[in-house]
Amino acid sequence: MKLNQVPLLTDENISPKVVACLRNMGLDVLDAKEQLWYGTDDEELITSAYREHRFILTHDSDFGTLAINQGKPCYGILYLRLKNLRSINVIRACEGLLRRNIEIHPYTIWVVEDTRIRIRYLI
Repeated sequence: MKLNQVPLLTDENISPKVVACLRNMGLDVLDAKEQLWYGTDDEELITSAYREHRFILTHDSDFGTLAINQGKPCYGILYLRLKNLRSINVIRACEGLLRRNIEIHPYTIWVVEDTRIRIRYLI
């Protein structure tokens, strides 16, 4: 499937401005803050995302640790490891990803940095 077709679960560290922009771009976004999941354990979020076949969009490397080191079932992670986490910069990075029309596969972790993207397959 294409990246713009991937349902997302946004971690609470993703700005509401980014969430709104992603929705305006046509993405299916479930936001942890809107669900009032403040302070919800990362393990619970990764489990919810797995059950609903959603990629987690986050600035937090802990999700990768859960999936890789602890073997927690994970549908996918988009880890935005950017130097500047201001909303406008995150939005630009997301827009850039979507413009590429990338094919994305479940059970992968995408580490999106300022100058590169790394992909790790979980299975």
